[in-house]
Amino acid sequence: MTSHADLCKQQYRSDELFDARYFKPLDRFDIRLAPIMWVYDNVRPGANVLHFGCGPGMLALLKRKGVTITGVDTSKECAEAARRNGYDATFQTDLTSLPFANETFDYVVSFGVLDSLNEVEEKSLLSEIKRVLRKGGVNLHSIQCSETVTDSDQSTRFLEFFPHVAIEPRNGFCLSAADFLSLEGRVPKLDTDFLDYLRELTFKERRAFDLAMGYVLSRISDLDVSLPSFDSHVLLKASEAPLGPFYNEHRDRKGLFSSSEAGQIPNGICLDRSSLARFDEGWFQPTLLPPVARWMGKQGRIRFHADHVAAITLDLTTQLPDLQKHALGLEIFLNGVKLCSFTLFRYGWLQISASVPEALSARSNGEFELELRASRTAQLRQSGDVHDDREVSAAVCNIEIRGQNRLR
Repeated sequence: MTSHADLCKQQYRSDELFDARYFKPLDRFDIRLAPIMWVYDNVRPGANVLHFGCGPGMLALLKRKGVTITGVDTSKECAEAARRNGYDATFQTDLTSLPFANETFDYVVSFGVLDSLNEVEEKSLLSEIKRVLRKGGVNLHSIQCSETVTDSDQSTRFLEFFPHVAIEPRNGFCLSAADFLSLEGRVPKLDTDFLDYLRELTFKERRAFDLAMGYVLSRISDLDVSLPSFDSHVLLKASEAPLGPFYNEHRDRKGLFSSSEAGQIPNGICLDRSSLARFDEGWFQPTLLPPVARWMGKQGRIRFHADHVAAITLDLTTQLPDLQKHALGLEIFLNGVKLCSFTLFRYGWLQISASVPEALSARSNGEFELELRASRTAQLRQSGDVHDDREVSAAVCNIEIRGQNRLR
């Protein structure tokens, strides 16, 4: 059987983690999140969900609907990452022998786990899924069908265990830039000049492209329009009970728009988890290193309002090459005043704590701008055909403001 670690790598070429703490409302339109949003809109609030082959925790977003989510994975590292990123419980286990009682879950969800399995392997998995799923519970799976196993074959296999099965193409012609490039040579009539154009997009241009594709797809699903099959990537819904609508059966997206209380900690707040903090263009989306962190370019600024600031702490690391020969210098400023400077010449996570002078906090009138400056940058390692033009320095997370009453 193909290992889930390998399947996860194939399915998710990006290392970005779409968890509830860092999710921005606009991300709901990112085409790469289309299967995640499909599940989000089909799971009822308060349900008990099993994420089968959980990877690093892609479904932590469901916590915003009051869902209890359990993850299982063959990889110990993935199970630990999912637990850290918000899952209620995770287990490293053989996926054909789940450590749960019969009829435990309302939903069983997977992304890519059922790809390329032979008939015997899939029957073993489906038998275990059926055992732990409650009567009337629902399967929600994203599957990349192989050349030898079509969407019709997938439907037939599920019908052996569940009398009600529905399948729809995942994206049809709405694909991410990376997905389009991955189809080169496998799908006819993909224009070479269009693929060349996608290959040369900058990081920010690719994100704009993926958001536009996702927005189009969201409008199509809202209208319940069936898409033509394009690359045999399907969404599958199955149950012992009659199925509800394929899309948006339990759609409620209020939880995607985080409240102003997000990120609160004792005597302070974590800026990278608060919707009230404003990160400028010097920062890139959070990535799983682990833990979840934002990459910074040459410099990055964060604006926020607070009653009082006594200290700032943060965790950071770097992956710049030749660090012992060319150390990375970093400086931290608050409202233009340097709080500290230091040098990184070893790899690993470092926790920084900087005190804020009382006079500086008092004369701020509640308006603050935290700034980090780096001495050098480098490009991240390239992944496949996708060109990554980002120049980064350090990865930063857990940016905590201490000694203030509240953000405003």
